[in-house]
Amino acid sequence: MKCMIVDDNPMARLALRKMLSNVEDLEISGEQEDAMAAFNQLQKEPVDLLFLDVEMPGMSGLELLKSLDYTPLVILITSKTEYAVEGFDLQVVDYILKPVALPRLLKAVHRAWEKWQQMQSTSPEPQDDTIFIRVNNQLQGLEFSDIYLVQALGDYVVFFTKDKKYPVHLTMKAVEERLPGTRFLRVHRSYIVAIDKITNIEQNSLLLGDHLVPVSEGYKKSLMDRLNIF
Repeated sequence: MKCMIVDDNPMARLALRKMLSNVEDLEISGEQEDAMAAFNQLQKEPVDLLFLDVEMPGMSGLELLKSLDYTPLVILITSKTEYAVEGFDLQVVDYILKPVALPRLLKAVHRAWEKWQQMQSTSPEPQDDTIFIRVNNQLQGLEFSDIYLVQALGDYVVFFTKDKKYPVHLTMKAVEERLPGTRFLRVHRSYIVAIDKITNIEQNSLLLGDHLVPVSEGYKKSLMDRLNIF
């Protein structure tokens, strides 16, 4: 279970990291000192569990939760009780008051672990010909055969099918790793194409249905080799 620590107090982060360092099956993938920095990282690298302070400069911890386009498990850690009601309205796993005692922390982590296992058991199992993406806080299955191309747009990637577009907070690297190389090929830093959807090749561009896709020089040789073009 991947987690992130978000707290503007460096000593609080250090203490929490030390207490969590020996917890089995818990991976601390990062820590941030403010909610905005955490938001930016979470858009690129989602985690399963947040250890989150409430009062921080700029964006508060609760504002961070409301701004995310997915819902991680959250353990709020704060020095005040007044945010408890709003925190539980946001369905946080637990609410711990500072200073954090190890037994209390382990109890909260155990509760989060149980919820995480339940979520894993009820999540749809990906099939060999399907990728699942998160759209509006729901998992949307896309069959590989329906995907024409994937385009990077800022912090998003957009999956194109014949009739729809699906913008998702992911990196192109993550998408490239999840799509089968036997069916998809990266032809540009911003484009991955379905090989069987290519209808025409002209100089430094490809045509996939109505989509004209540029081919960069760095990827041109692998494209030519893949299509057996001499």
